[in-house]
Amino acid sequence: MRLCLARKPRFGNARRGISAPGGAREYGPNENEKPTIGSRPSGSASSLARLFAVRRARWPMTLLAAEKAAIIERGDHRVIRRAVLSLALPIVGSDLLQRGVNVVDALLVGRLGAAELAAVGLSQLLLMFVMALVYGLGVGATVMVAFHTGATDARRRAWAARTVLLVGGAATVTLGAAGILFSGIVVQFMGAEERLFDLTQTYLQVTWYLFGAYVFLHLMSAVFQGVGDTRTPLKAMIWVNVLHVAVAVPLIYGLWGFPQWGVAGAALASGVSEGVGAGWLLWQAARRGLFGPLRIGWSPHELRRILRVGFPAMGERLITHGMQLIFARLVISFGVAAYAAHQVGLNIESLSFLPGLGFAKAATTLVGQRLGAQDPEGARRSARQANVLGLLIMSVWGASFVLFPRAWVGLFTSDPAVLAYSVPLMTALGLLQPPLAVAMVISGALRGAGETPLVLAAAVVGGWCVRLPIAYVGGIAAKLGMTMVWTTMVLDWVVRGAIVARRFRRLRLSDVRL
Repeated sequence: MRLCLARKPRFGNARRGISAPGGAREYGPNENEKPTIGSRPSGSASSLARLFAVRRARWPMTLLAAEKAAIIERGDHRVIRRAVLSLALPIVGSDLLQRGVNVVDALLVGRLGAAELAAVGLSQLLLMFVMALVYGLGVGATVMVAFHTGATDARRRAWAARTVLLVGGAATVTLGAAGILFSGIVVQFMGAEERLFDLTQTYLQVTWYLFGAYVFLHLMSAVFQGVGDTRTPLKAMIWVNVLHVAVAVPLIYGLWGFPQWGVAGAALASGVSEGVGAGWLLWQAARRGLFGPLRIGWSPHELRRILRVGFPAMGERLITHGMQLIFARLVISFGVAAYAAHQVGLNIESLSFLPGLGFAKAATTLVGQRLGAQDPEGARRSARQANVLGLLIMSVWGASFVLFPRAWVGLFTSDPAVLAYSVPLMTALGLLQPPLAVAMVISGALRGAGETPLVLAAAVVGGWCVRLPIAYVGGIAAKLGMTMVWTTMVLDWVVRGAIVARRFRRLRLSDVRL
């Protein structure tokens, strides 16, 4: 049964583009575009309306209203659940494939030697820090495109999409130039010397000249996500991975008549493949009318709105990365085996982290669209369904971590010193999965409502005021060891989850103005 979640557009969808989550093909102001969920009542919804019209003459109004409300409530949950899953699952696939590019680079370059592998790892660490700035812009783009999509306002959505292109161009020039000029100083500060310094610089210099590929691939994926189409970015990432392998293998090893460029070949393969993916997404967006007619320019007002939402999200990511670097430094003080176990734990946790991230992004899109459609109750229900699904899946992962700790760690290493940490490590990771799910998904919902400053504040309190101080005092000063240090990760996410859940529960979505 397909029921209405959105208000019916006053002037119809034929002139004001909107899409269905997960699988839309046409978005522009034309005859072929698809409506959002329920924007046109389906046959089953019309039959339901006729059924109630017949019963109205027979049943008391109170009984009829109660039954209708119950049926609609159940139908809403099913429709919203399908919408959440149709958005979240392709996002999980896209994020997994995005990580796949980095993993393939490490696997291929690792055969050249330890220095090459370390150079690629250090380069990717620095790139992740810089991409945190682009991540904030992507959040702003998703929220505003989703809001205008929900409002069925194709013109303002085109303004937002074109403004994203402007922001992407500025980010490419600014961050790329800064990387070219200052990456050597940063690499030296990180402790790289001699051969490692030269290899890292080689990888980064190639990457900075192709930095626009990374920027526009991320921003265009964010635009499609705001529209409600997460399958198109997934298709792009599939082809990015295929092309990346096809280009990287001959350029890294010098096969089939190509020169052997080593780490430079790996960087070139990543940039070229992601550039092709970004170009394809730009072409798809233009073909489907996301940028509107040529006469539509960019909007300073939309730029301010994107930056107002995006800057706190940018700060949140930077603060989180900074906290993780200091936390890693605390872990290193307990020795190589402890740090190795910690890195294994992070790799294992990424398996459960990706589904949570997918549901968080789905919550951002659906909340933004429902608020644009002036449907605050629909926004709240969408967030709740995303939270329930994310909590369920991540809790299952957490249970497996607690029940089979040595088996999980044993997948990555057989070192007895590392395996000795498996029980406290995996117990902590298992216990933090439920609060991590709540914090991630509800934070995503708050981003969809423009509440990025609150999410930033939660990251500061949980990471810098709870995790780091307690880890140092309890784990190092009080000599309670790594068990205490890893326990602070659970406390961090419990505090963040409590802060964002309380804010979302008390937030009057009907008063939100983006």
